[in-house]
Amino acid sequence: MGLSIFFAGTDDDDTSFDPSTTNHKLRIKSNWRAPLPPRIIDTRIEHFCNAIRTSFTPNRHVQTNLSRMQLKLLKEIKQNPNVIIASADKGLGPVGVDTKQYIEWGMKHLSDASTYTIISEEVAHADTTTLRREIFHWTQRHRNSITEESVHYIRHHLETTNKDPFGYFYLLIKLHKTPISTRPVCSDCASLPHALGKWVDLQLQPIVQNQATYFKNSLALKRELDTLRLPPNARIFTYDAVSMYTNIDTEDCISRLSAFLLDPQTNLQYPHLRPKALVEALSLVMNNNRMRFGDLFIKQHKGIAMGMSPAPTIANLYVAIFEDAKITSQPPSQLHYLRRFIDDGFGIWLPHEDATTDERDWINFQTLINTMGLTWEFTDRSDTATFMDLTITLKDGIFTTKLYAKPMALHLYIPPSSCHAPGIINGLIFGHFLRVYQLCSHQQDIDNELDLFYQRLIDRGHSPTTILPIFIKAEEKARQISQLEPNTEGNSDAHHEKDKSDHRSQIFFHLPFHPSNPPSTHIQTLWRNIVAAPLNEPPLSKLYNRAGFPIPIEKLTVAYSRAPNLGNLLSCRILKESIKR
Repeated sequence: MGLSIFFAGTDDDDTSFDPSTTNHKLRIKSNWRAPLPPRIIDTRIEHFCNAIRTSFTPNRHVQTNLSRMQLKLLKEIKQNPNVIIASADKGLGPVGVDTKQYIEWGMKHLSDASTYTIISEEVAHADTTTLRREIFHWTQRHRNSITEESVHYIRHHLETTNKDPFGYFYLLIKLHKTPISTRPVCSDCASLPHALGKWVDLQLQPIVQNQATYFKNSLALKRELDTLRLPPNARIFTYDAVSMYTNIDTEDCISRLSAFLLDPQTNLQYPHLRPKALVEALSLVMNNNRMRFGDLFIKQHKGIAMGMSPAPTIANLYVAIFEDAKITSQPPSQLHYLRRFIDDGFGIWLPHEDATTDERDWINFQTLINTMGLTWEFTDRSDTATFMDLTITLKDGIFTTKLYAKPMALHLYIPPSSCHAPGIINGLIFGHFLRVYQLCSHQQDIDNELDLFYQRLIDRGHSPTTILPIFIKAEEKARQISQLEPNTEGNSDAHHEKDKSDHRSQIFFHLPFHPSNPPSTHIQTLWRNIVAAPLNEPPLSKLYNRAGFPIPIEKLTVAYSRAPNLGNLLSCRILKESIKR
């Protein structure tokens, strides 16, 4: 509130994103506090704080939302060293795994000498000392070409990782595969190269988003497909990379991206680039992934770890450069359409009238894709495909889509007994209705999906009397938005302008949610009666800051943070050091 009052009247029009001058994600939280506001406002804030303190009684005795059996089971699982709660791949939920089995799965990956090397603790710490010095020197060499904000952010991260500079190796369990397999991931948010990796990611994002095969999400793909009209013999196919991240050859990737980034044409097209700094940073990030797994220290010397901040962007651009040179600039005559979401691709094939020629060209196209440095697996050309959680069907040259969920999906919606703010269930229902209306082509599919959604919420313990009124409102809203769908993208500038105007008119009251606390309506009442519009006093909007500008604050939003959930309490990211191989 102090910041909004202090900066009222200052110019805040230029909020556009330019990676060369404004890295909104590379900011250290400032400790600076604005000077005190005028006395009349300061007094209102003090009275509001006092009213809040008396409303929230500390050390109260509250009843747990878990039963005795649930509490007992939770305690047993947390204290059991023989079981690890991991996460399933593809969002299929939590997985209980014998600790021994989990470690064996992890060691199966780490014993691949072509990708990983197990190093001693002494070597690991010596390497990170060298890396810390190299990153610091990088900020010195390129200080004139990167923002002060970025330099401060990266150096600050170097300091905060002094105690523990490593990423952590963990596994996602591929339950949908037969036999069950695992996906290696590195949790790197607290690792030494993480901040530099975020800078690399921000530099590369505009380039990746401008590539010919790029699309943002399922909705963007559906909108493109809806505009296509194809001959009746058209066929669709999908393809995906085999273990993309670890199979990328590090030197080949750095070489390919460096040649592209240092090309004068690239710099003309993307003036925000700092190519020399970016190429050096890319090498530092890709060559210096060191992780821990229990009592082991590992260095990855091939590819880039899934979970590292720039991994999807680097992999995306690595493939896109090849696509632009070999495919999209001179596509095979039968290839009508090609889109790719990192390691998953979708294409439209117009068959040649001669079956032999068509089969030869199809094989040649697959061979070409597989010469980029990765191995790709293709589905058969057909009139239906599963892609991006959609079932896509092509009939008589027109596309239709509906939602797809893996058979093993558990649909673990939040139960009503969970300690979450009341608005969570509203957001869940409204969000799902909008997704269904946006991605399903036929009303029958929409109805089927919403019937299933309703039943799943009932199965999770929700009451029909609670959720049916929300369903009615959500359907009305989803219908309205879907009818305006063609103009949604075009209104993005208007939404951006609205966001800018709301920047200082709205302030937030952050607090952890607890069902025994006063509701948000009580906080809003205190705000109105004490700060915004006290009785017999001028409203806040009619007051001025010390520079003589009107106060822009129009509303207070109560922003709840949730308590730790079962995933936070049980899921394994860091294997305890006490657990040995």
